[in-house]
Amino acid sequence: MKAETIPSLFARQAATHASRTLFLVKREGAYRPVTWKQAAEDVRALSAFLVDRQVNPGERVLLLSENRPEWGVADIAIQSVGAWVVPVYPSLTVQDLRVICADCRPVLCFASTADQSKKLVQVMTEVPTIQAVIVMDEPAARDAGVIPWSEAVASGRTMAPKLQGLLDHRMRDVRPTDTATLIYTSGTTGEPKGVMLSHTNFLSNVAACLQVIPLRGRDVHLSFLPLSHVFERMAGWYLMLSVGATIAYAESMDAIPKNMAEVRPTIMLGMPRFFEKLYARIQEALRQAPASKRRVIDWALGVGRAV
Repeated sequence: MKAETIPSLFARQAATHASRTLFLVKREGAYRPVTWKQAAEDVRALSAFLVDRQVNPGERVLLLSENRPEWGVADIAIQSVGAWVVPVYPSLTVQDLRVICADCRPVLCFASTADQSKKLVQVMTEVPTIQAVIVMDEPAARDAGVIPWSEAVASGRTMAPKLQGLLDHRMRDVRPTDTATLIYTSGTTGEPKGVMLSHTNFLSNVAACLQVIPLRGRDVHLSFLPLSHVFERMAGWYLMLSVGATIAYAESMDAIPKNMAEVRPTIMLGMPRFFEKLYARIQEALRQAPASKRRVIDWALGVGRAV
C-alpha cells in the first residue's frame, strides 16, 4: 500500500465505488444502505462546516457516539481538515468527559443523541475551548451551543463550492506521519492518558492485515465492537474501507444473532469469548433439535468443512 492518509484513501475508494453500498444501518425496522457517494458528499459538507467554524489543523474534535454511519463520516471529515479525532465511549460519565476535555481541550464535539449531548453541554461550562456540540439525532429541544447534524451538513453543503480550493488544500497538507487521532486509555490505574496515533500507524496495520486476511470488496462486515476502541477502528473501519467492503452496524450485542441473519455477513471481528458463547448457543440449539434435523445439520456441516 503506498504512503497515503486516511482521508485520501477514503476519497480514492469513494471515487472508485461511488454507487456501491458502504454502510448498512437498521432504521425503521429494516437495514438501509448508504452508498459511498452519499457518504463522500456528507464528508465534504461536514469538512466545509468545520472549516467555516475555523477548526484548524492540530486542533481536537471530540466524538461521543455509538457505532453508526455518522461516526465514520465525522471521523473522515475531521481528519480531512487536519484536526485530530478524539473518540470516546458513549458510556462515559460527565466527570469522565470533563477530565478528558480538560486535557485535550477540543474546539468542537460530536454526540450521537440528545442525552449524550447533554453531558457535553455540562462540560462546556468548564472547558471554554468547546464552541459547540453537534448532535447526530434530531434533538426535540435545543440546548444553547447545540447544533443538529442535519443543520451542520446542510450548511456545509451550501458552503462547500466556495470553499473547494481551501478544502482540497487542507486535505493535501495532511501528511501520513501527522497525528490522526488521540485515543484515551481507560484510566483504570490513574487519569486517562491520550495516545497519539498517525495515519501511518493505522494504515501500516491495515497493510499487514491484508497480507494474512483475504478480504475483498464484496465482503460484508457486521460491526458490533466499539469504534472508539482502536481494534474496531482499524480492523472494522479502515481495513474494510481499504478494500471497498460493506459495513453493517449491529443494533446491540443482544441483537447480533438476529442481525447476522438479516445482513448475512462474510466477516465478523470479535474477542475469543464472544465466539465461544456464540458456538455454545448454537450447540445447545442443536442438542435440543430432533434427531432427524440433527442428521441433516451434521451432513450440512460436513459439506461446509469440505468446501
